[in-house]
Amino acid sequence: MFTERLKDWAAWRGYRLEVAGVEIIEAVLRKLEERRFGGQIDPGFYKENLSWVRSFDELGVSRAQRVVVVLAPSPIHVLPVRVGARVIETFLPPTYFSYKKTFDDVLADMRSNALVRGEQAALLKVPLKSLAVHLGLTVYGRNNITYASGFGSGLQVLGFIAASPNWRAGKAERKPRPEGMLAKCLTCRACVKACPTGAIREDRFLIAAERCFTLHSESRRPIPEGTRPPKKAICLVGCLDCQLVCPENKGRLRTEPSGVEFTAEETMAVLESGRVLTRTGEVPGTISPAYASARVKFDRLGLSEDLAVMGRNLAYVLADPAMEQGT
Repeated sequence: MFTERLKDWAAWRGYRLEVAGVEIIEAVLRKLEERRFGGQIDPGFYKENLSWVRSFDELGVSRAQRVVVVLAPSPIHVLPVRVGARVIETFLPPTYFSYKKTFDDVLADMRSNALVRGEQAALLKVPLKSLAVHLGLTVYGRNNITYASGFGSGLQVLGFIAASPNWRAGKAERKPRPEGMLAKCLTCRACVKACPTGAIREDRFLIAAERCFTLHSESRRPIPEGTRPPKKAICLVGCLDCQLVCPENKGRLRTEPSGVEFTAEETMAVLESGRVLTRTGEVPGTISPAYASARVKFDRLGLSEDLAVMGRNLAYVLADPAMEQGT
């Protein structure tokens, strides 16, 4: 059967996988709309980050029969940067490294090694974290990051739609499950205490996403005044504070080298590009040889953000005296 064949392929690759009918997309979108119109999602946050979500009719899945969700391991990647005579380890949290490429690579691999003649698959653009939770593949933490047994939060959720001329519904197809939170989160407050901006709430399930440092670190827009940088690790983008203290991640979060290191000259050029972005709101129009060299290295990381945004973030984090002293 289609589902068993895909699960065998996923196990071979070290992934987790579930299959469901396309109607599960409706459940995910309904939940999003409930939170939007119930006032649980900040209107500005929705406009900036979720306006790309389309209704079920607009998704172009009318001929697709199933949704395929894959969990792929996603470690923390280390990117050393030289600042003067010092080498500082900066980090890319799970999912940032080669995020878009991972979708393309997994889809190509699925087509080549899991699908048979006549079967098709394509990328699915819906809120994938919620989809994985509805499928029972993951569960939310209090920090609204998803966790899976054995992976912790070191995972990337990949979504696809698929069709097969010989498909028949079977018992293996998953039905939508209600969203839930890790049982440990009911009594644990580690992430609440660790969050530098107070975005993780005790009084409700959803975090105050508009206060989350991760959100601001991904945008060209100025980081709001008073927003504190991460304390636990120097991140070029995102924040690891809540994940590093989470008991569910103990012994599960892996760290790997990124394969990139910035020289002192490249780091200075990247920091200067961040200062230009902070002053003007735009990335630099002209670049130095050192910046061009850093750009080549940066492109190998497969990040979606601008290098100038990384420079702005690094300058912001290093401005914290505790960070500069390495404490």
